[in-house]
Parts: sequence; structure tokens; C-alpha cells
Amino acid sequence: MAHVVVYLQRTTRGLHPGSMIALCIAREVADARGASVTSLCLGDAGAFDDRLIVEASRAGADQIVFLGPEGVQKLFRRLAPRHVFAPYTREAGSVLAQAGIGPMVGRWIGGPPGNPQRLEPVIGTIAGSLPWQQSPLQIEPEYEADVTQVELPEWLVAAAEQATNLTTTAEQPPLLYVAAGREGAPGELDGETTAALASLGAYAIQPGDYPNYGEGTLLWFDCASEGLPLGLLERSPGLRVLLLPGDREISGPVDSSWGMADFVLPGHWPEVVREFNGTAWKSMFA
Repeated sequence: MAHVVVYLQRTTRGLHPGSMIALCIAREVADARGASVTSLCLGDAGAFDDRLIVEASRAGADQIVFLGPEGVQKLFRRLAPRHVFAPYTREAGSVLAQAGIGPMVGRWIGGPPGNPQRLEPVIGTIAGSLPWQQSPLQIEPEYEADVTQVELPEWLVAAAEQATNLTTTAEQPPLLYVAAGREGAPGELDGETTAALASLGAYAIQPGDYPNYGEGTLLWFDCASEGLPLGLLERSPGLRVLLLPGDREISGPVDSSWGMADFVLPGHWPEVVREFNGTAWKSMFA
């Protein structure tokens, strides 16, 4: 059977949105071509991975494999996948490079593809919507024997320990927003957008203040169409970023800076912000 492979990238709040959308596309491709969807993740984060497993199962995975240090190369040699999907991130690019896969073609995905059989073989996905696949099945993950030999980042080690000790935080991470103008200067938002943000409970910070926040969701309004600043690569792993580029049509190659965002959501700003009051979006902010 042909295989479609998806890289599962962890975040402090479960599966990276780019991986969720990658799985949704992989499911479309696999159903069209009679293939299976194999998803892979490196290392073992114990109970912390429970949410990732649930989300990957729901988004369309047929198989979830947690790999050891050499597992990526072995898996790609064994499966010879027809398509590879991963978030358009530095981490995912580095992992795929280990197997000689790449470079990724960055693609913004705002919903199901028009023709799933005409996609590039290696795609870095930028999430432009919530996941649209809703499989009811729970996949039983597989673990390679040397999975514990993978060195996990410090934030993940701490999160795994908290999950094992059943410690949780009751506080909702803050919802922040930035109006970014030219060359790092503040921009301006219209009154309708500001009112929608106030209704949502979001509060403004300056473009250069995001390093002060270890947790939260940051709505980045790109008033000058300059994309995201390179410094966001080094932000806290607990800070989720949603880029709002405004009313524009997205086609072809994407801005390379968009890979630093968890979501890129074009559209009329007040309408986009009002959608965040829905239950599904609020779960992404939790």
C-alpha cells in the first residue's frame, strides 16, 4: 500500500496547528489514492502526548509512531512515501532533512484542496483554518524500542513531568494583540476591529513586547504587510501566534516569515476576530 507521511510537531498546547492541517490534507490525498496516513513524532513525552494522540487520531491519522534517534531515516527508507506533509517550521524542516527529504514547498491551506491528486510531494503546511477532519477513532500509538534516547527540549521535559504528576494550571493564558506598522513601529486598527477585540477580552501590547510573555495567544495584525519579525523564532514555546494579514488573496508561494505563525488567517479583521468567540477557536487559545 502507498503511504502518506505527516510529521507531528508538539506545542505546549498539544499538536501544532500546521500538523493538524497536514493530517487533514493527508487524509484527503490518502482517500483519493487508496493510501494510508502514517504520522511520526520523535521521542516519548509520556502523558503529555495524550492530547497529541487524540488530536492526530481525530485529524485523520491511520498510524501514529513515536521514533527513536535514527527512526526518521529508517521509516522513510521502509515506506518510500508518495507524499510528505509537515508544518512549515524550522523544526519540521530539520527533522525531514535527516531523511534527505526537502526542501519543503510552503503552502497556505485554508480548507480541503480542490484536487488532492495534484499536490506537490513535500509540502510545509501553514494553517489557515481549523481542522476539518473529525474521525471518531482513537489510534493506539506505536513506540520504537529506543524512543527514550531522543533528547527532548527543556520545555517538553518540564511539561512531561507536570503531566506525569497530574499538575495543571487553571488560569486561561492571556489573549494579546499587536498592531504592527512599518519597521517595527506600532500600526493602527479601525474602531470596529478594536471593539471586536475588546469583546473578546484581548489587550494590546507593543510590537517589541512579546518576549515578556511566556504563555498566551498573540494576534498579530500586519498593518504594513511586512510579515512577522525574525525575533519570533526565539519566542517562548508557550506563546501561540496568529497572523492576520488582512483582506488579501493568497496564492502561490507564501511569505517565508509565515512559518513562524501557528495560524495565518486572512480576511476583514473585525469578521475574523468575531469568529474567535466560537467554542472551537476558544479551545485553541486554552
